[in-house]
Amino acid sequence: MYGITTIPLEARILFRRGLDLADQQKDEAAVRYLRQSVIIAPRFAEAYRALGMSLARLGREQDAADCQYRLATMAAESAFRQVQVGA
Repeated sequence: MYGITTIPLEARILFRRGLDLADQQKDEAAVRYLRQSVIIAPRFAEAYRALGMSLARLGREQDAADCQYRLATMAAESAFRQVQVGA
């Protein structure tokens, strides 16, 4: 996962726009922006979380579950790296 300063600016802009659209319940449009965000920054966990929520609201459960799986995988990898550093 990224620290906020290491997420590319373009990914952060797309993420913010996607969140704004999701807040307006324009989930189809939000999904387009959020997908672009995770393409640019594939370890941007917050973008995956927002993408999964928009997909779920659209009834696209499998796609939403894929986002949740990606989040869980990133969390496990992060925990593994922390254990390695501490060892």
